[in-house]
Amino acid sequence: MRQSVRVIRMKGLWVQPRDGRAFYRTRKGGKSKLVALPDLPHDHPDFIAAWAEAARDGKPAEKPKQGTLASTWSAMRGSAMFASWTPVYRAKVARQFDAICAAKGHVSARAIRDPHITKDVAEAPSPGDRLKAWRAWGTWCKERGLILENPALKVRMPKAVKAKGKIGHRRWTDEDIAKFRTRWPIGSSPRAMMELLHWTGARISDAVLLGPQMVDGDGVLIFSQQKTSDRAYVPWSCALPSYAREADRQAMLAAIAGFAGHLCFVPAQGGRPRSAKGAVTMMLKACTEAGIDATAHGLRKTRAASIIEGGGTSSQSAAWTGHQSLKLAQHYQREFDRKGAVMGVAENEPGANLDTGSPEKGNRRRQELDK
Repeated sequence: MRQSVRVIRMKGLWVQPRDGRAFYRTRKGGKSKLVALPDLPHDHPDFIAAWAEAARDGKPAEKPKQGTLASTWSAMRGSAMFASWTPVYRAKVARQFDAICAAKGHVSARAIRDPHITKDVAEAPSPGDRLKAWRAWGTWCKERGLILENPALKVRMPKAVKAKGKIGHRRWTDEDIAKFRTRWPIGSSPRAMMELLHWTGARISDAVLLGPQMVDGDGVLIFSQQKTSDRAYVPWSCALPSYAREADRQAMLAAIAGFAGHLCFVPAQGGRPRSAKGAVTMMLKACTEAGIDATAHGLRKTRAASIIEGGGTSSQSAAWTGHQSLKLAQHYQREFDRKGAVMGVAENEPGANLDTGSPEKGNRRRQELDK
């Protein structure tokens, strides 16, 4: 016989509206008290255990010993530097250091050396995020004299061992886009989201918040990215540069037209903003149904590469997609230039005169190589 699922309400759970941090709130003794809970999903076993411990007596957990990793992290978390970071970066660092302190929070901060951090980074599920957390912690502690030197500055990322042929989020091909459009017609949310991502090159966390109010008087869509706070500039209704295709813009405008009148270009049901997690899930399912082995983030790479392949520069690609560094845009430019060096490209075609380096580097077009 099938058993029913009992839903238990977590009494006393309170979420800070400003930054989403969770607390256990109690008013025992006539005074309101807050006990900080881990920055984890509310159904995570560690979160439930922390809530149960706080709910048992309503008292804050015992303060960590002064000078330990746990105490310095607690102080850093309440600092102005931590508050100045973007919500995405704060959450990333918090997740990593909560994990560090859960295992080694009792260790003296002054005893930490670069070999310790190197080992911890190598064993972490996300080495890049773990190293960022250590470096931020080391910078904050050194500025306040809690440690003599920042040991994380000597640590380098471990060399990734990739499976043969693995390339991460791959670019969408013209065939991928055609298959997606065939499966998801104009008027569907997956089609609208795909076209918006394809045209803007935005991360999906930013795309769910894009709306008509972000288009300025010159017809340019301008938005600050959640991850980096850097601005991205996307031609919306203005004249297009030579490296962009009007057909791509019209495909996007047609796809989002059915959702006009809302705060966001691609809203959820009822017109409310769609969550990033919900959009990711929707796109994964939509790609699977369309028979495409690709991700939403691959469309960001597609846009950056198409700008280069249309004859744009790495700076123009970075301005459109909002890349903080030119490294990725320059990577696409070098990749296209080398590919074109072995292909016949007419003088009047986009990118025919593209050049990304000195002749000694071998990055000239085929016309230069033939001289």
